[in-house]
Amino acid sequence: MPAISKNGGNHKKHADLEVLLREKRESLKRQVAARLDDVTIEMEPDDDAGLATSSFATDLAVSTLERERCELREVELALHKMNTGEYGICENCETPIREVRLRALPWARLCIHCASNASADVAAD
Repeated sequence: MPAISKNGGNHKKHADLEVLLREKRESLKRQVAARLDDVTIEMEPDDDAGLATSSFATDLAVSTLERERCELREVELALHKMNTGEYGICENCETPIREVRLRALPWARLCIHCASNASADVAAD
């Protein structure tokens, strides 16, 4: 029997999104593993220009690595929610997230209304 989600749909409704999320998870895992090599410092450059370039490249790699790790956590959370029947439910207002939003951002945790309000709150701070 298919798992029933809180919003009354079944697990099969989101089967294609689950495949997409699993593929994204594997892609991000590979990217994170490869990016770890970029942040490893083998030896420091001899001159200031080389040091500045190396430092900038390392900072950029670290920022990208952190973004990819955050995205990986979001994807894993979405997959977990699929297993618990909570996928597609807004964490804030507990209403179903529209299918078009889930297709655009399969790991969305908030409906578009709550996400817009959260963005506005962050911008105001």
